[in-house]
Amino acid sequence: MTRTRYALALLLQSFGLHRRTKRLTDAAFELQLMQDGEEILGLSCWKHIEKIEELSMEYWNLRKMEREEKELMAKLEEAENTLNGAQNKRAEVMDRSKDIGEELLQKRDDYFTKIDELEELRENILDTATQTKRKHAALKMKHKVLQEEDSDHDDLEKCKEELKALKAEFTEARSKISATESQIKEQETELAELQEEIDSKQKGSKGEATESFSLISKANRDITTYRAELGVLNDNQAKAFREVGRFLNVNATREDCRKATKEQRGILEQTRLLYRSINLNRRLVERSTG
Repeated sequence: MTRTRYALALLLQSFGLHRRTKRLTDAAFELQLMQDGEEILGLSCWKHIEKIEELSMEYWNLRKMEREEKELMAKLEEAENTLNGAQNKRAEVMDRSKDIGEELLQKRDDYFTKIDELEELRENILDTATQTKRKHAALKMKHKVLQEEDSDHDDLEKCKEELKALKAEFTEARSKISATESQIKEQETELAELQEEIDSKQKGSKGEATESFSLISKANRDITTYRAELGVLNDNQAKAFREVGRFLNVNATREDCRKATKEQRGILEQTRLLYRSINLNRRLVERSTG
């Protein structure tokens, strides 16, 4: 909301047109936009806040998390390289197994394919669950703001229903992940039994096949673990970025804050405009209830 629109809204209020629900909804929507902008601002400027005393804790936490992120990314890359190498080795072993019955080889290949499909499904469900979690957090913030502003009962009920639906989606996703992991373990057990049968017919490749299978299983577990840890770390980084961006936004006129944001004036200006617009909408709400 601009100053001109604010003046027009004041005029309309003098004639009895308050539009209180619209003001609350606009403020909640703009609050979410501002928080997203503050997160981007914090991400872009945090390396320049070391001299700002109030942000010292956030700066050193972000420094620490940046190092941890690099370490996790290195571990993830190593695990992915191990997986690729083990899969290539597995392919070589299979190429040397031409004398094994075609039926057994095809059955083993089907197990590998099924396991790969299940692991891909698990990753897709994890991604969907993460998105659902973010939507739930945003909607929860909207509900909180509307509740604090004493919004209409219908708006609050709608938020509650949407939150309930998202929670159900997340619960269902967790259940699917658990079921998929159980299927993966079951397939791996059956594959191990089949591999023993194959190995008994090709003793020379037994050690290599077992080693490749173990490396693939471990690499997949490591990849899943590192990705999950990165997800938690990235969530913590995002929270710190928002805190930094919020401080820089609110204290934009301070010299140290101006210096920290000098290369991101466009982003700062957008967050400042949203900050002012939210305050103007809230003033109009206060006038309509006063």
